[in-house]
Amino acid sequence: MKNNSAISEYLIYPDQKKRILVHSAAWVLMFLICSLFVTFLFRTNTFALPSLVYAFITVLFIIFNHYTLSYLGLKLIKNKRWIFFTGLLILLYLLSVLTVIPLGFLGKSFPQYSMIRLQSEKFYIRSLADFLSLNNFIWVFTIIVFGNLLSLSLKLFKNNYESHKRYALLQKQNAELELSFLRAQIHPHFLFNTLNNVYGLVMDNEKAAQVVLKLSDLLRFSLYESNRGFIPLKREVEFLSDYISLEQIRHSSRVSIQYCFSGIQDEEVKIAPLLLINFIENAFKHGINATRHRAWVRIRLTQDKDTTEFTVENSKPAKLEASSDFNEGIGLENVKRRLALQYPGKHRLKIKDTTDSFLVILTLQTNE
Repeated sequence: MKNNSAISEYLIYPDQKKRILVHSAAWVLMFLICSLFVTFLFRTNTFALPSLVYAFITVLFIIFNHYTLSYLGLKLIKNKRWIFFTGLLILLYLLSVLTVIPLGFLGKSFPQYSMIRLQSEKFYIRSLADFLSLNNFIWVFTIIVFGNLLSLSLKLFKNNYESHKRYALLQKQNAELELSFLRAQIHPHFLFNTLNNVYGLVMDNEKAAQVVLKLSDLLRFSLYESNRGFIPLKREVEFLSDYISLEQIRHSSRVSIQYCFSGIQDEEVKIAPLLLINFIENAFKHGINATRHRAWVRIRLTQDKDTTEFTVENSKPAKLEASSDFNEGIGLENVKRRLALQYPGKHRLKIKDTTDSFLVILTLQTNE
């Protein structure tokens, strides 16, 4: 069992170098298998030149089909684009039929191997109809399709293993978060109830009452919705709006705060809770609070089809000592870890740190 686990861990490569090494070894092995098969088919000597040449050409087609199906084909299946996927299969088949063309050249170049000449007479392309002939279909299915079934099986095994591994990691992390949440739950409950009492005492002060009410909403969100896997994007946006409103009241005219949330219509679009708030907190904590002169913050979130783009940009003090807390604090590191676990391969995070501003652009695929 341990040996199988070790093999799996090696195949599920964590870095680019191991990825290239594993892929290269797999294609070399595929080339050797094809060479032996073609040697048997052509009745040539072991690893004779015509067998090696044809095996090399065949493996090139298998490699092309593999990466096309692995990245484009699986994506079409995932998005249920069946018509495009069917068209892709037909296109790859027609391209694979072209592998019979080198048979004619090899038959003429190596006349001593009569089986190559016989195969070239059996499998050929002289018209468009030959692309759909039964002989050529059998040829492509025997060599190309078999090779791709083998390579794609390994790809699907890898994807499935990664999914199970990621799910187990999420389960473990959720258990740890739930334990931490239960330990700290008494504090938000106490503060939440206290705020309700304070709200009743400051009803005569409209501004104070508004602040307490919004803070109460923020705590309610943190207490009851933050432990869910995913929540409606619209609800997350409401939470962000309440938080920004509090910052506007707090900073008043000293800070120019601009924010825009657009395209939030689809109730089915969901997002991991409290995923975006760290970027906004970071903008006010490190950028605004440290700026003596008039500062600014710009926040924008747009939802377009299957993509959500979130942008936060803030001014920075003219003279700021180098600090890892500014752009690589615990908050941002936690967000990066959550993105890796909850949006693997479905997010793009760009951070641009200049002398006078700090910009974060997060793009999420929120189609599921």
